[in-house]
Amino acid sequence: MTNLLTMEQCPAPMALFDKKLCLLTASNAWYDFFSISKESIDKKLFFEILQKKSSSLSNALLYAQNTSEIIESEDFFYKSQNIAVWFLYKIQASEDGFLVYLEDISAKKENEKNKIFLAQTSTVACIGTWFFDVENDILEWSPITREIFEVPSNFIPTIEKTFSFFKEGIHIEKVINSINNAIEKGTSFDYEVLIITQKENEKWVRFRGDIEQENGHTKKIYGTLKDIDHKKNTELQLALKEKQIKSTKRALSENKQVFKSIFNSTFQFTGFLNIKGRLIDINEPALSFGGLQSEDVINKYFWDTYWWKSSDKEQKKLKRNFKKAAKGEFIRYEAKVLDKNKETVYVDFSLKPVFDEKKRVNFLIAEGRIIQEMVEARKKLKESEKLHKTLLELSPTGLVLNDALSGEFLDMNNSFKNSTGYTTQELLKMTHLDVVPKDEKNKELRALKEVLNNGKYGPYEGHYLNKNNELVPTLNTRVLITNSSGRKLIWSVIQDITHIKKKEEELLEVINVASEQNNRLLNFAHIVSHNLRSHASNFSMLIELLGVEEDVFKKVEIIEMLNSASSNMLETIANLNEIIAINTNLNIKTETVNLKEEIDEAFTNISELIKGTFTEVENNIPENVNINVVKAYLESILLNIFTNAIKYKAPKRYPKITINCEHVKGFTILSVTDNGLGIDLEKHGHKLFGMYKTFHGNRDARGIGLFITKNQIEAMKGKIEAESELDKGTTFKIYFNENY
Repeated sequence: MTNLLTMEQCPAPMALFDKKLCLLTASNAWYDFFSISKESIDKKLFFEILQKKSSSLSNALLYAQNTSEIIESEDFFYKSQNIAVWFLYKIQASEDGFLVYLEDISAKKENEKNKIFLAQTSTVACIGTWFFDVENDILEWSPITREIFEVPSNFIPTIEKTFSFFKEGIHIEKVINSINNAIEKGTSFDYEVLIITQKENEKWVRFRGDIEQENGHTKKIYGTLKDIDHKKNTELQLALKEKQIKSTKRALSENKQVFKSIFNSTFQFTGFLNIKGRLIDINEPALSFGGLQSEDVINKYFWDTYWWKSSDKEQKKLKRNFKKAAKGEFIRYEAKVLDKNKETVYVDFSLKPVFDEKKRVNFLIAEGRIIQEMVEARKKLKESEKLHKTLLELSPTGLVLNDALSGEFLDMNNSFKNSTGYTTQELLKMTHLDVVPKDEKNKELRALKEVLNNGKYGPYEGHYLNKNNELVPTLNTRVLITNSSGRKLIWSVIQDITHIKKKEEELLEVINVASEQNNRLLNFAHIVSHNLRSHASNFSMLIELLGVEEDVFKKVEIIEMLNSASSNMLETIANLNEIIAINTNLNIKTETVNLKEEIDEAFTNISELIKGTFTEVENNIPENVNINVVKAYLESILLNIFTNAIKYKAPKRYPKITINCEHVKGFTILSVTDNGLGIDLEKHGHKLFGMYKTFHGNRDARGIGLFITKNQIEAMKGKIEAESELDKGTTFKIYFNENY
């Protein structure tokens, strides 16, 4: 049996109903909760009263009759003045009936409602809230607070992360100090500070905090955060504008004084005219220049004042220009005015219209600056420029003006134009590097660097490309100057040295010819000395033997040897004579011949040799190739080269001669390729074209043919080269000079 007495004394609202829902007993707190007197109530009828006050609880009791489950739910009823009382009820079956427990949750419901209202208010007012549990170090942010800091919804705030959002300096110091003071001293705070959001945006916020204490210690801090960036910036702008207005007023007052001081102390003449042309005000320098007082000119038409009486022409010119200026046009020209000595002086004169807010001319400012010295200097400068231009155009040396940085042509004289073949209009569209050969551009850039660093460079030799893309040799000197506007320019003195170079080439050619002839003479002297000495020694020895020999048959044999030595000596002398003729005949006759025809004729002359050796000839020379040569030399050269190709044929294959030609840099190159024995050039290359040099041990070889061939070719200003490989063949390249 439930202890009924204990239930009545229970401080919580609690009641016991029987199975028929009649109230058996209840705590005193139960009656107080429903504001019902315990003595006046019929316990049997209490369920009916309960049905009127709480439909949910009464329905739950009816449901409890049919189940043994514990039933929990919320319900409310109205007290006086329509005040809602919310409670949480729990129904539990017992042996005697049903136990009902109640818990007043009105305060909790009110807090929930307040939270909803607060959230709605915060959203509308864009005010974020935050809560800091000091003891547990827990920080909570509302969604609006997250929006202000521009962080995602899943961002977990901490007090340290919060501090990091505040701008360094006084802003973060205020926040840290205010939080510390709230915890340690229990003080609330309210500041306007700058934050840097997670998206790097800077904005002003109002940061507030109130504390909740327990036993003198701060337990919790509740705060708000409001975005006041627009408001703060507006306030700052208004404060700045107010400061600017005060500063402007002060400056206007000061400027008025300064203007008057400047107006009367400036070196230039300044006056103000109304739109009819009358003088409103004039400064002291203008009055002093004309020896006038202000009353002499104020309120008079400007063109009728003393200054403009130098001539009727000047007065009329001023009237015409004043009309233009009165319509809004700025006027400036050189004028002649009278000074106090009645002498005419040049001034730089201007009329400047001043407009009102409707773009209408309000008044005009007249200004004049004495330029007498400038005008005289300009006249002298024009005379100097005329003289300079004359000298520039008549100079035989090229003179060119270029921009130092871009290289564009700015001016040039006739000498340079004649050297390059370009017109002035063409050069003005070009730059310096456009007329410099590609392989000399780096050299020119280095020269430019030297000019920019040292102010001058040269003289040095270079080349220009003329309009026909031909090289023009030049001697250049470059000087850096700076014009009045600060622009860096380069004056270049360019001397066309084409004729000098030609003379140098001619002189060098003469020197080379002389040197070559000296070398040949020296070589020839060695050959003559060696060969004749050999023959003389041979003769001397044979004659000595003949003198001492007594045997008749042996004397006959020695005489035959003397005859043979004599023949050899005659042959040597003939060869030496031929070489002398080649090297000393400076006036040999040259003629133009067809190369293909000459080659065909040479092969005709050795046709029996070709047939007898089964030699194959491949002549690839075009029919239109003509060369300028000594014909006798050409015949000798071709016969020597062709017969050598057959004479030194390979023993295991028939001879083949292939002939080609090409044109390279002023030479017609004849190539003769055979498939003969070949020559070891590494071993014999240095003596290939020597006199009496043989390499294959042929009994018929004299070693004179290639030596003569080389001399004949060089006599015609050409050269000969050889490429060879043992047992594969040889290629002779004969260079015929096209300018010979």
